[in-house]
Amino acid sequence: MAGIREYIRKKEKRGETGNRNLDRQIFRHRMATFLRTVLLIGILAGLGALVYIQLRNQTYTGFSVVSSTDKQQFEGSSVIAYQNGYITYSKDGVSYTDSQGRAVWNQTYQMQSPIVFVRGGWVAAGDYNGHIIYDISAEGTVQEIDTNLPIRDLTVSANGVVAAVLEDSGATWINVYNPGGERAVAIKTTMQKTGYPMSVSLSDNGRLMQAAFLRPENGAMKAAVSFYNFGEVGQNYTDKMVSSYEYADSVVPFTAFMDAGTAFSVADDQLMIYRDDGAEIPKNVFQTFLEEEIQDVCYSEDYIGLVFYNTEGGDKYRLDLYDRSGKKELSKTFDLEYRDILLSRDSFIIYSEAECMICNMRGGEKYAGDITEQTLLLKPLSGNRYLAVTRDSLDILEMR
Repeated sequence: MAGIREYIRKKEKRGETGNRNLDRQIFRHRMATFLRTVLLIGILAGLGALVYIQLRNQTYTGFSVVSSTDKQQFEGSSVIAYQNGYITYSKDGVSYTDSQGRAVWNQTYQMQSPIVFVRGGWVAAGDYNGHIIYDISAEGTVQEIDTNLPIRDLTVSANGVVAAVLEDSGATWINVYNPGGERAVAIKTTMQKTGYPMSVSLSDNGRLMQAAFLRPENGAMKAAVSFYNFGEVGQNYTDKMVSSYEYADSVVPFTAFMDAGTAFSVADDQLMIYRDDGAEIPKNVFQTFLEEEIQDVCYSEDYIGLVFYNTEGGDKYRLDLYDRSGKKELSKTFDLEYRDILLSRDSFIIYSEAECMICNMRGGEKYAGDITEQTLLLKPLSGNRYLAVTRDSLDILEMR
């Protein structure tokens, strides 16, 4: 009997030792697998970073047209970058064409002075002094909005909310409509009380609105930039106005949102940046005075671009780029009589009808030279390919 017990104890001991050895083997195997995975991720990340840096710093000496599709550009029509293609609009309608030249949707109308604004996948089109707004999604669904008052300005958010500045006898209204076409907010403004609305803009989610006003005060003009909250926070404020900032002896003709919570405005003599503090009440977080007159404004989700005449000789223009916090990232001079400037995350394009300059965000030139003639729009697609919309063709350019 004693021998049996001793045998069992020895067997249990061998089992415990075997289990410990097995646990060690499993642990070593798992650690080896983990280290191999971490090493592989590190290698892939390094390769990805190397490719990104090479693409960012890559320079081009020319281009080739890899595909070309005939198109017709009607007299008096304009084009805007949109989705993976472009918008064409005129007095007769607005349409979306993708980068392959396929017509995605078309909305006809009759307008004398069309105002068209694009944000994300949404397009808002209205007639200056008319009363109908077409709120159009990326799929081409249309909501017709009757404002019942003459339109002076309009804007749209990335989710289809529309804000319109409307003229009335003795007052100006800022009406906000949901994507279903229903009026959600009506804000009455007067020259004596709030001033005249010079510019309005909406956050990506349509919850916040920025409005720049101009009003006379003591023989001078004063600007005010006010923010409205259409959510629960705004219910506790008069007219849903949650914050406002005044700027003496200034005019603010331009306002915009960079995303859902970061906005900026441009006065004749300064740049201001506002940020939602988490309570959905935008605050003025940056302000800088400008000694030169601004000639143009461009922006993206990450950058604000201001164009000035170059006063130091040489090139005619200078582009100053600021990041979302107000830090000046670069100043780049150029001599193109440009049609437009497009900013992206890691590069910007300055182009005319026959020339362009492509630069990285440090100001390094990736390409400067000729492009397809009669270019109306030049936008990046992917990698080294660009879409050129000309007066009679739609071209895919491959930089080399």
